[in-house]
Amino acid sequence: MDKINLPVNITAAVRFDTQATVTVKTLKQQLQAQTGIDARRLSRLSLIAALGGCLLRERAEIKPDCAVYAATPFFSPSLFEKMADNVLNHHVAMPFDFIANLHNAPAFHTAQALGSSGASLVIAADNRPESWRQIVQLAANSLNVGQQIAVGWCYEQPPQSEQLQEGSIWILLERGGQNGAELTLGVSDGISRPSENCYYWQGVADWLNRLNVL
Repeated sequence: MDKINLPVNITAAVRFDTQATVTVKTLKQQLQAQTGIDARRLSRLSLIAALGGCLLRERAEIKPDCAVYAATPFFSPSLFEKMADNVLNHHVAMPFDFIANLHNAPAFHTAQALGSSGASLVIAADNRPESWRQIVQLAANSLNVGQQIAVGWCYEQPPQSEQLQEGSIWILLERGGQNGAELTLGVSDGISRPSENCYYWQGVADWLNRLNVL
């Protein structure tokens, strides 16, 4: 098993599950009820990220400078489809939709939900272990003593997909803390890419279950 050579612990882990059949309006109402955030311009992907990330507040104290790193295979596909339809078929530009879908939007809005003013970052990753592990390694090597980073994997189903399951998984990393599970990443610990019928981030969930934190 590979081991992060830093005293980094997973002090909290959460999972938010939803379905592609759940409306954006419902997700916006849910986020606003939980956080008070005005969610009118948030993409579906940002909502999925923020609704998962804010669950960390129930498991641990979030520091004001907690950073937020998020991984996702693409921007919000539903918002991109809407933008393309408006421009190509109706000749109407929607600049606010574009702004709401900027690359770091899911992490930025998750930080907002957490009440954090720390750095926010989104990286492209798919569900291959060699891909989704990179954000954990990046976060672990970015941590200073006493600092926190919330790391999340977010997924929105593309339009016309036959699969329905969406959601996000989040962990809270802290360096030098006494609580939580020691951060380890295994290459020969049964980590494999899930089948097409599994939850997209099932490999992440399996890893956290092996660490007994999710």
